[in-house]
Amino acid sequence: MKKVFLSMVVLALFAISLTSCRDTKKKEDAGDKIEETMDEAGDKAEKAWDDTKEATEEAWDDTKDAAEDAWDETKKAADTVKKKVKKAGEKVEEEVDGNK
Repeated sequence: MKKVFLSMVVLALFAISLTSCRDTKKKEDAGDKIEETMDEAGDKAEKAWDDTKEATEEAWDDTKDAAEDAWDETKKAADTVKKKVKKAGEKVEEEVDGNK
């Protein structure tokens, strides 16, 4: 009876170990898929970060260039106004001197 009982225990343990190996393989496959998915998500997030950083830097450069251009145009306009005011002042002086 002991031999039969021990044989049954050994057979049960063997069956459990085979089942356990299959479950482990499935778990490993699932773990590998999860890890792969997480890696892909991380890669996509990193690419999105890089793209956002690049777009922000380009926008900053464009804004800076536009501000410099606006400053240059403002200086040109101020110089033009200054010249016209100076000419107008000279004409007024000529008229005042001519009426004396």
